[in-house]
Amino acid sequence: MGRRGEHSKEALAGLALDAAVQLLEEEGPDRLTTRAVAGRIGYTVGSLYFLFRNRDDLVLQVNGRTLDELRAAIELALVECTDTRLALLAMGRAYLGFAARHPARWRLIFEHGLPAETALPATLVGKIDGFFSLVAGYLARLVPGLDSREARRSAQALWSGVHGVTVLAITGKLEVGGDAAAESLAEDLIDYYLDGLTAARASAVGPADPASLRE
Repeated sequence: MGRRGEHSKEALAGLALDAAVQLLEEEGPDRLTTRAVAGRIGYTVGSLYFLFRNRDDLVLQVNGRTLDELRAAIELALVECTDTRLALLAMGRAYLGFAARHPARWRLIFEHGLPAETALPATLVGKIDGFFSLVAGYLARLVPGLDSREARRSAQALWSGVHGVTVLAITGKLEVGGDAAAESLAEDLIDYYLDGLTAARASAVGPADPASLRE
């Protein structure tokens, strides 16, 4: 256990976040308090208030770390994906797999409420935006001619579906609708959405002008 004066501010923040993540995974979000974290690392609660403004700030920093780890898991899944469609499927599996391994941490990202006057920190917004930008980039590659606004909207629509499957799986509600595995449902959703998106785009563009084909 640490004691006051043994660690720099940065080192103490790292210890506190490590302890917060461990506490969250072992005991759930209701037990994640500054007092509990302080007790785990051997410091006073007052010491933690030099690092975190309040419990909300602690949770937001934990969520930031979780988003970093989620992004790393997704990027690892993409390493050997040269096919765009397969890359999007790999992202879906990685997203679902991370949530299954870390359900408390994953749920805290979406379930922690902030006071009305408190906005999400720009760093956290940037991490979330970066994920949707990653999905949108793959969609733009898959569907030529899709502009950035359409790609972003499609990324939001597609991942809302994948997220919904993940929520049902993590909360144990998926079996109410049948016995299909969450990963299979997520893959079907991605495949069918991509089929529909490419077909809709082809229809919007229309057939090639025969005259242009003779040029």
